Amino acid sequence: MQNLVIFGSTGSIGRSAIEVVSQFPEKFRIIGLSAKKNVTLLKEQAEAFKVPYLILEDKEQAEKLKQSLSYEAYVLSGDEGLKWLSELEEADLFLVGISGLKALIPTYYALKKGKRVALANKECIIAAGSLLKEIAKAFKGEIIPVDSEHSALFQLLKCEKKSYIKKLIITASGGPFFKWDLKDFDKVTPELALKHPTWQMGAKITIDSATLMNKGFEVLEAVELFDFPPQRIEVLVHPQSIVHSLIEMVDGSLFAHLSRPDMKIAIAYALSYPERWPLPYSPLNLKEVRELTFYEVDFEKFPCLRLAYEVASQGSPYPLILEAADEVVVEAFLKKRISFREIPYFLEKILNEFRFTFKPKERLEDYLYLYQQVISFSEEIIEREKR
Repeated sequence: MQNLVIFGSTGSIGRSAIEVVSQFPEKFRIIGLSAKKNVTLLKEQAEAFKVPYLILEDKEQAEKLKQSLSYEAYVLSGDEGLKWLSELEEADLFLVGISGLKALIPTYYALKKGKRVALANKECIIAAGSLLKEIAKAFKGEIIPVDSEHSALFQLLKCEKKSYIKKLIITASGGPFFKWDLKDFDKVTPELALKHPTWQMGAKITIDSATLMNKGFEVLEAVELFDFPPQRIEVLVHPQSIVHSLIEMVDGSLFAHLSRPDMKIAIAYALSYPERWPLPYSPLNLKEVRELTFYEVDFEKFPCLRLAYEVASQGSPYPLILEAADEVVVEAFLKKRISFREIPYFLEKILNEFRFTFKPKERLEDYLYLYQQVISFSEEIIEREKR
């Protein structure tokens, strides 16, 4: 039995992970959970599994949670709480489902303890992939990707020598506006953009999917995780979201990973790796699949993906700058301060105008400091232009 810690247990990834874990009570014991502010759901999860260690962002909420539990638990708060939980000796496996660069804290310290981390957070790898890989190598930690596309690539790359692979292909659903004309993008509201055709996700990642920025982040993540240059990573729009990724071989052969569009499959693989356990969910039935279609990306309609390829070629710290800027810009769109078509405009403006005084290298604090600098600068840019 493995002792499991789930960071971000009340989010979509965390809830799915708990559903997966519930199918294998003989395999896992949940010993730690963290949440940002959903106290009600965290308490419900904690009570269901009698979780001994709990983390909330707010100190007062953490104290209230501790008092309300029907059993004795160790409840901490804030970044210090995340760090403490990620260094827990008795933990065997960590699932990181926190969004944003906040996830860098538990990921970094868990890897430094030589633990296996099932990582469902792109931002960590995009912003500080080289640092995390160095730490994992030095302390014998391990990163298992949870994103469906990177989980697919992780599995496909296990089957072939890297020297035989010509390129990686990541698929995108295309989001809700793939078939829209560019001139109609002026009509896009947050409400429309939040209606993803395939996946149920949080607001930030759903908007990123609508702009294809999320796919750009996945290209950046693949560059870091698998050590392929961006020129050898292609994105294809695949509206059915059944083929998650492919690898093209030097002889022209293609290998693909297919499954139903259900994050629980990728989560279960990451938690069970290097084994593969039977799941109680309906498998993909090819007889019911009417068609599998693939399209090129229109970079004029979706310039965010172009920006991602550009920063991938530029290297550190530009991916971090893009990721941090996107957090601010998407939030501004959700609050209706900027339009949908202004998202790539502001991202490009921030990339062009932000001046960094150093490149983060070996210290976690450097990455977090630069991230906060970009956040502040991005907020200033939007405030200045939208007065």
